[in-house]
Formats: sequence, structure tokens, C-alpha cells
Amino acid sequence: MDRIAVMVVLVLLSASVREAAAQRKRPAVPAESVAITVTARIGGKSYRGSGTGSCRYEPEASIHDVSASLWTVQYAGGGKSLKQLNLTLWRPKDGSPDQLSLSLETGSGSHRIETGGKGKNSGEGSVTILPSGPGGRLEISGKEAGGKRVQITIDCPAFAGIEAGGG
Repeated sequence: MDRIAVMVVLVLLSASVREAAAQRKRPAVPAESVAITVTARIGGKSYRGSGTGSCRYEPEASIHDVSASLWTVQYAGGGKSLKQLNLTLWRPKDGSPDQLSLSLETGSGSHRIETGGKGKNSGEGSVTILPSGPGGRLEISGKEAGGKRVQITIDCPAFAGIEAGGG
């Protein structure tokens, strides 16, 4: 009986070691990650960041039972100038206004724009999308919640797809 118990423990330890090794070999960045470049001008100050992030696009999405296209960008540069950017843009196909959610962390503070949603809007903004091959450029222009002028350009070399979610 002791022999069987020792063998079971050895098999379990071996499986745990293989699993830990497999986890270490996984890349730290998801396969959908791309090299993103962000330039921003907020309230007269310029910011720039480039690094790995996520650019996603779904032409056939829906929000609140309205057919829409969806773009998302996530960038976490961690630098002193441009630390983090999260963008979600819903563009309804019925011609109603875009729903924009933008949060940006810079070395000098946080900046937000929320427009077109069912909740309270903060700031104002519009987005121009310039497709280029499998990717493109998103140009955001407006005012953040605190009233500062915002000009942001995001270059995405490619857009990955978006998996459907509930809601």
C-alpha cells in the first residue's frame, strides 16, 4: 500500500512540475498584441507612447439591441509620459451618435471622455477612423471631463477580432 501511495505522489508531483513549466513558457503578451503608437496633446501638453497593446475590431456587434461596429484599444506603456490608454468606441449603424469611452493616464494625471451612453456624459469627443490594410489610425478630438482640449492619435498596425459577450 505504501508503494502505491508513493507512486501516486510522484505522478502528481511530476504533473505539477510539467504544468508549472508550461505556464512559464507561455508568452507574457497575448497573441493578439501589436505594437501601438499613441500621440496625445491634452491641454497644451504633448505625450507619446509606443509599445505592446491590443487593437480589436468587430464590424457586426450590437449594443442595447442596436447594430453597431465596435473598436477597442488597450495600451499600458508604463512610461513617465503616457502610462495607460483604454478606448471603446461603438459606432451604431442606424446613424445615432457614437458611444465613446476613453480613459488616459499620463505623467500629469487622469483624463476621461464618456459620450453617447445611457449614463451621464463627461467631456465630448469625436473619432475619425482611417483604415490601412489590416489596421488603421484612430484620431480622437474633443474635451476631457475637466474641460481640457484633447487630440489623440492611435496607430494600430492590425485589429484582432472580438469575441461575443453577454449583455
